[in-house]
Amino acid sequence: MVSFIMAGRIQAAIFVVLSTLISLLLPPLVVFSNAAIALITLRKGWQQGILYALLATITLVIVSLLLKQQASSGFVAGLATWLPVVLIASALAMTKSWSKTLQLTLLISVAGVLFFHLMHPDAAAFWEPVLQKMKPMLQQAYQLSDSKLDETINNAAAWMTGTFAAALAIITILSLIIARNWQARLYNPGGFGEEFRQIAIGKQASIAFLVGITLAVITANQLIIELIMIGVAVFMFQGLSLAHSIVKQRGMSIRWLIGLYVLMFLLLIQMIVLLATFGLVDNFADFRRRVANKN
Repeated sequence: MVSFIMAGRIQAAIFVVLSTLISLLLPPLVVFSNAAIALITLRKGWQQGILYALLATITLVIVSLLLKQQASSGFVAGLATWLPVVLIASALAMTKSWSKTLQLTLLISVAGVLFFHLMHPDAAAFWEPVLQKMKPMLQQAYQLSDSKLDETINNAAAWMTGTFAAALAIITILSLIIARNWQARLYNPGGFGEEFRQIAIGKQASIAFLVGITLAVITANQLIIELIMIGVAVFMFQGLSLAHSIVKQRGMSIRWLIGLYVLMFLLLIQMIVLLATFGLVDNFADFRRRVANKN
């Protein structure tokens, strides 16, 4: 797969278009089109990354037109999905620093939420029609009455901005991790593992995150809580890095990591919060250094 993407422009274009189309049927698989664009950006620069991001976006626009939907919706969705990927992949390529890259991801996500609220002061009113389109599917899945389903949709609409931004941050970072792993397999075998196990966001971002949590507890302000949701999503990756590092340092069985990912599958939200907490504390406690010293 990786060799195919890097074999030439035509092969890369084919992979990007096909993975984009497949992601329309299975949305989680958008990470593969993201990762392909990130890999191209890492190896060939942001200009090439932009070209393939536009190609993926044009694919969405064409599908929107074929389905007799507004072309603008496909265009906006494409830009929102792939431009952040190109931007943070470019940052990683230039800085070689996961700390700066994750900090940039935090800033972009926060700026996106603030801009969205500026454009849509009543964010819930924006999301409610979107969720209403999913009402038949939700009703079939959960067998709720119309009144109960409408209440659930109204409650969900109020938090959709933060949820969407946090999910987009997770997908973008995960895509970059996949791309970096692909890059290492081709050009630096075995190099990615050590790089991933050293991921740390830094004390400054951690202090800002703690201040945000304090303000959220004191004020219960919805916007601040949405920004905290983004922070949790990003710091979760430092928690994952920490887990991989400790397993490696202690010479523990791979089963521990398998168990961790099984728990994430079963208890996704709880595990994200738990890992984010460990990731946050790690910036001050430096657990990896402590384990190394103990060894």
